Amino acid sequence: MLAIFTRLCTVFAKKSYIGSHIDHFKQGVNETSMKYQKVQKPVDEREKLRKFRELDDAFAEALRQLDDPESNFDIPTGPPVRSLAALEQEDVETQQKEHQQEQERMFRQRFEALLSEYGVDHLDLAELIETLLGCGLWQQDVVPGS
Repeated sequence: MLAIFTRLCTVFAKKSYIGSHIDHFKQGVNETSMKYQKVQKPVDEREKLRKFRELDDAFAEALRQLDDPESNFDIPTGPPVRSLAALEQEDVETQQKEHQQEQERMFRQRFEALLSEYGVDHLDLAELIETLLGCGLWQQDVVPGS
């Protein structure tokens, strides 16, 4: 529109209709048209709509790729979802493991206390056990006194 107006002004200037005021008139038109040129809502709305459609198409394509079993589209999804029963079973197993570790710690503590109370060395104890097993007075993997 500005180009058309400038062309008309040039034609009128050549015909001396406007005369020497053409430069002042062009300057006013340029300033005014710059104000209106900044606000182009219909073009901006069309551009927004075009970009939205492109984004929507890309999103739809990504969804199709996810649904396709033949697609090797690798998306990190995080850990698999587990059922409540599986989580509870895991909690029970964790508690049992912690309880067993506590029992082993207490046994070692009592065992070390007994060894130090009677003044028995670990090597002496190992030699005693080997002798009992070798003489057949003690069976391996059988708890004595039971």
